[in-house]
Amino acid sequence: MQISQCLIEKAKHNDRLAQKQLYDRYAPALLSVCRLYITDLQFAEDALLKSFFKIFTNIHKYQEQEHFYAWMRRITVNECIDFLRSKIQKTSFADWNDTYDSPDDDPDTYPIDEETMQSFIDKLPPACRAVFNLYVFDSYSHKQISTQLGITEGTSKSQLAYAKKLLKDYVTTYKKRA
Repeated sequence: MQISQCLIEKAKHNDRLAQKQLYDRYAPALLSVCRLYITDLQFAEDALLKSFFKIFTNIHKYQEQEHFYAWMRRITVNECIDFLRSKIQKTSFADWNDTYDSPDDDPDTYPIDEETMQSFIDKLPPACRAVFNLYVFDSYSHKQISTQLGITEGTSKSQLAYAKKLLKDYVTTYKKRA
């Protein structure tokens, strides 16, 4: 039995030390997932704690044939979506013009470091960022996104297109300064 599997089994029996060890092992990676969706670090940390609460209260439902990190990531993403849904309903999704669907690729691209790219994603409006992250990082379809966020598929598509347009603008501006 692997170390992780042993910890999981102990955590299923409410072993607090095993739960702490799982938290210590996976919290940094799952916080990164939260930060993809939630720019404010305090809110991201709050979502992480709520995610771990759900992980530990539902760990008995974990199936061993599933990868443990993937199972935890799904819970964390859903917690972030719940957070965003509560915030987004206070603001509204705007339907953007679909002319942004396929931005031209810049042939003379050069790599942008991960931190800079994350800062660009953080600058996206919350609705765009949520759709962009679900579509790009978690491979959700527009239909799944519309269900999760309570929007139409068309709005999901236009939000993604607008996010891509904004990111392209941020990258273009960044390159001009470099």
